[in-house]
Amino acid sequence: MSDVATAEQSATTALPRTPPQILGPFYPFMHTPTDSGDLTGGGQAKGTILYLSGRVLAADGHPVAGAKVEIWQANAAGRYAHPNDDNLAAPIDEKFNGFAVAMTDGQGRYSFKTVRPAAYPAAPGRWRPAHIHFSVTAQYEQLVTQMYFSGDQYNDSDSWLNSSSRKDLLIVNPTQAEGKEPGARAVTFDIVLTRG
Repeated sequence: MSDVATAEQSATTALPRTPPQILGPFYPFMHTPTDSGDLTGGGQAKGTILYLSGRVLAADGHPVAGAKVEIWQANAAGRYAHPNDDNLAAPIDEKFNGFAVAMTDGQGRYSFKTVRPAAYPAAPGRWRPAHIHFSVTAQYEQLVTQMYFSGDQYNDSDSWLNSSSRKDLLIVNPTQAEGKEPGARAVTFDIVLTRG
């Protein structure tokens, strides 16, 4: 097979890159991320436990080992542990650490134990759907994005989600977490970088 044919085949089989999203105003710059993978304080945080896992891949399908995956999010009431979050109607959960970091293994895998976040008001008459922020730093690139949940009533009106050309790549559908706590849910969110 010629080099041209090989390049054409690679181009047609490349995985679609995960769309970027805004960093947002609540990046927890004042906090130290937990590196245990457990944001729930050993299951003490309020809300539905969510097992979040996935792989970081390059567009050619190869796993990206050694990538730093950071996540941050609101708690189960829709509140960030951040001084700029003025959603006083939602309480802070002292047992919930809304910021964590993990490194991908040799197969590009990462995992976290967290809670399902809630939607929250972003401005008068405008709500952000439930989402989890991601920052992925690999050898050649960094990607900031967000993961959303299917069926959220605010998905269709969220300007950030709907600005993506492939918002389907950012939406997950939680399922029952097999062999875990009663009521716990699980999602898989694979992240595709251009080169890794």
